[in-house]
Amino acid sequence: MTLVRRLLTSLALCLLCLGAPAYAASLDDQRRALAALTAKEDALDARMGADRNVLSHLLASLELFARDPPPPLIVRAEDAKDAVNAAILAKALAAELQDKVRVLASDAAQLASLRRQAAVASGDLFASESAIEDRQGRLDAVTQDAALLAPPSVRAAVAAPDAGPAPSILTPPTAGRIAVRFGGRLSSGLAARGVAYHPAPGAAVLSPAGGVVAYAGPVNGWGEVVILRAGGGCHMVLSGLGKVTVKAGQSVAAGLPIGAMPTSRSLAPELYLEVRLAQGVIDPAPLMGGRTMDVNANELRLRREGVN
Repeated sequence: MTLVRRLLTSLALCLLCLGAPAYAASLDDQRRALAALTAKEDALDARMGADRNVLSHLLASLELFARDPPPPLIVRAEDAKDAVNAAILAKALAAELQDKVRVLASDAAQLASLRRQAAVASGDLFASESAIEDRQGRLDAVTQDAALLAPPSVRAAVAAPDAGPAPSILTPPTAGRIAVRFGGRLSSGLAARGVAYHPAPGAAVLSPAGGVVAYAGPVNGWGEVVILRAGGGCHMVLSGLGKVTVKAGQSVAAGLPIGAMPTSRSLAPELYLEVRLAQGVIDPAPLMGGRTMDVNANELRLRREGVN
């Protein structure tokens, strides 16, 4: 497995040297590979869950019967044949169940192998995304793949909010006024596709709306990042944190702490918030002034003009 990871890393570095189009193709290939592993893992896990539920009850009964068989039944002579047939059937059933147990054990080993492969593939994908030269591209890639990067045990929880409506009002993620507005320039020089704050060192960072944590961790060039997934496919991306206090799969309510800004005073902290709908990024500022997210296509275009 270590050799495979080295080969994949070498391939990613070679593609990076060839230019953006080839590297983008490499990312797409890695996404498809991870998605395929994830689909296999989910299907096998579901099948094992169904089989395990049935077998657990039947095997428990058979084991109890083997340890403490009931006393012989008093039967009439004409019922003896039926009793013998029942005993033969019980033995055949026990053998069949033992075969199923072996299959289940084999499936469990296969599932463990798939999980290891998915973990390696997830790590390789994240490493490739972190190596992207375009700083904005790193944040876009991690946001796009947040569900794939989520651990298998929390993947369903991460996707659960999609069925609900998108949040209509947002809570400011930290105290103070907006320092950089939508379409302005961040301290890095990038165009702001959201809004930025300059809070005090160590200031608390709050969840802008209720949702589930899709990703929580570092992104090269962005500090600690939290990606919240809300209803309607809405993603709220907060970057520049110094500490994260939530983890993937965790549900958070609007206004609850999700982390804190860096405590170092050498650089002015910058908390950056992007809100992404299926159509693209939108200006979150009006939503924090009590205005709802009922935007039409033309308004969305005007908000994005000159930014995308």
